[in-house]
Amino acid sequence: MIYLDNAATTKPCEKAAEAMMQAVTEFANPSSLHGAGLRAEKLVTAARENIAKTLGVAGNDIYFTSGGTEANNLAIFGTADALKKRGNRVITSKIEHPSVLEAFKKLEKDGFDVVFTDVLPDGVIDIESFENALTDDTILVSIMHVNNETGVIQPIEKISKLVREKAKNCVIHCDCVQSFGKIPVKPQKMDVDMVSISAHKIHGFKGCGALYTKNRRINPIIFGGEQQNELRPGTENVGGILAFSAAASECKTDADEMRKKRDLMKSLLMEGTENILINGSDEFSSGSVLNVSFIGIKAEILLHSLERHEIYVSTGSACSSHKPQPSHVLMAMGLSQEAVNGAIRISFSQNTTEEEIRFASQKIAEEVKTIRRYM
Repeated sequence: MIYLDNAATTKPCEKAAEAMMQAVTEFANPSSLHGAGLRAEKLVTAARENIAKTLGVAGNDIYFTSGGTEANNLAIFGTADALKKRGNRVITSKIEHPSVLEAFKKLEKDGFDVVFTDVLPDGVIDIESFENALTDDTILVSIMHVNNETGVIQPIEKISKLVREKAKNCVIHCDCVQSFGKIPVKPQKMDVDMVSISAHKIHGFKGCGALYTKNRRINPIIFGGEQQNELRPGTENVGGILAFSAAASECKTDADEMRKKRDLMKSLLMEGTENILINGSDEFSSGSVLNVSFIGIKAEILLHSLERHEIYVSTGSACSSHKPQPSHVLMAMGLSQEAVNGAIRISFSQNTTEEEIRFASQKIAEEVKTIRRYM
């Protein structure tokens, strides 16, 4: 099997699996006051400190969640509720993950002044559009670090600088689910107040994520317990948290190495296939994703034809793969309907080999030619 859908999820690494199994032995509730519970609590605390260390932040600013979606929702709804008396405007971009976009649409229904800023054809947020949207009553900005469909890195530090200058009461949230463990993620250097991360994107297990938040200008959205300072109550997922920490320790965070893989796949596909379009900036690519349109074919047909060779890619975000509408990211970038319909997402991990890339590119080229012959 050649697995090239790592933006959707990654294979758990051996250290994460070992850490998960540790929770079989230390199975007690971390909130229990007896010795077994205290041992579990110490393990969770050590994991929290380790993940905080990778971000360069304090451990007591890390809150574990069920994944990136919950972390994003907690950041967005929790901040909007906490700061609604200070202002009414909230800003995001048109290329965010559905867990952010749908949350902002809900805020819009609730009466907030929501702005969805434009992006440029290369997949980078339009800074001018963003700056024009900033007002004194802006209380929340949520912009992703790396786009999940194109792999394009967004100019977070430029965005933060503008926010600090023009919207003094604004909190900045950054969805780093696709960047954490692949390129450096340092909230303080980025000058952001909140960061969402997820375990299963970095060779941990599904069902565990985290939100970094400083200054606690955020209200809970789940109620019913005192865990995690009551910001995210509920019994902690000990196994998932320990595996998350182990996976974070194993990540190489080698952006240059990842870009080499993307560049190799790109060059091989361009050599072996005619009439294709590379979607997203090369200059600002994280290297983790290659989004390519094969003009004149339907991407879904190509996806299923590659399955026969046990090559797995995707047509876009896994969170919206069951919806019939085209990619909102590629549409926001101004691609034609034909280019959107023919787009596949190839996403890499630190385990992807050159041999796999060469074999997959050859089969993709062959299948594209076959499909075009019969369309």
